[in-house]
Amino acid sequence: MFRFNVIADSIPYLLQGLEITLLVTSMSLLFSLIIGLAAGLMRISKRWYFYGPATVYVELLRNTPVLVQLIWVYYCLPLLLGIDFSATISCIIALSLHGGAYVGEIARAGIQSIDTGQYEAGKSIGLTYQQLMRKIVLPQAFRRIVPPLANEGVTLLKYSSLVSTLGVADLTYNAQLVATTTFRPLEVYTFLAIEYLILCLFLSYLAHRLEQRLAKSE
Repeated sequence: MFRFNVIADSIPYLLQGLEITLLVTSMSLLFSLIIGLAAGLMRISKRWYFYGPATVYVELLRNTPVLVQLIWVYYCLPLLLGIDFSATISCIIALSLHGGAYVGEIARAGIQSIDTGQYEAGKSIGLTYQQLMRKIVLPQAFRRIVPPLANEGVTLLKYSSLVSTLGVADLTYNAQLVATTTFRPLEVYTFLAIEYLILCLFLSYLAHRLEQRLAKSE
């Protein structure tokens, strides 16, 4: 039988990890956008020293498990750099790098979807490559990549639950503790699933509103 009192008694503690979950997700998404835009621009470059490293980065991060990346950044990166990172910072770095690889492909596809006539028009009025990208190509590409970017944001939110494996006190970690102490995994993990569902739906709603606003501005 489902015991609602278990959730009622534990709600304050179950919600304590919300701040960490939102912090990890928002920071990872922000850095993913920055890294991904750079990777996307490098991927369309004709210079091998831009295209090559970007391609290796994208393929490596897209074709290895997120959990392995989290563990590698937490345990191995400090050995290479000689810098100790907290578990939270390590998770943000790992998820940012992972998300950046996918955003890079999204950005590349968005930029390459712009008609070549736009490039020719920009060059005909004397715009440099940087001005052309900043004033003409990227604004148009951004409108097209909003939906897949929103999906990537939702994906990062769901992947943020993996940070509990490194002892970060997020929603999942706290739920695990409550389930262990109350011996009621059914109620606790059901509530946890509902929490993530609400967060993902809210993020999707914000992305949909942004997409509508961009469509009206065209």
